[in-house]
This record gives sequence, structure tokens and C-alpha cells, in this order.
Amino acid sequence: MTIAEVARFLFVSRSHVRHLLQSGHLHGAPGHDGEYIVDEGSVMRYRRELDERVRRYLDTQTEDDEPPGL
Repeated sequence: MTIAEVARFLFVSRSHVRHLLQSGHLHGAPGHDGEYIVDEGSVMRYRRELDERVRRYLDTQTEDDEPPGL
């Protein structure tokens, strides 16, 4: 996947995808045409981990956590 494709898939900016690559959350390498190619497996793994973190967070939320007046 290209950086632009990953950004669209994850709903983030291209610069955030570059940050994820630099930090080791995603893996990739320069392609033969100069375009950086991101490993699709690492993208899917990151997306699953992100979805799981969101799910765990939402599971901790109760109506008691809402501020008064809402």
C-alpha cells in the first residue's frame, strides 16, 4: 500500500502514516518507482490493535461517567 492509501484506510494524514513508520508501528520500504510501500499486514495489524483499544475504552464508559447536566 502507498502512504496515501494507508492514510485513507486509517483516516489519518500522510504525515501521521510517516510518523507511524518512523516509530515502528508500521513497516515498509521504498518501492522501485520511488514511492514508499507500506506492508499491508502491518497496516491491518495496527488497525486491529487500534479497534481493540477503542473497544476497551468504550467498554469502560458508563452513564455515571457523564458530566452533570447531559
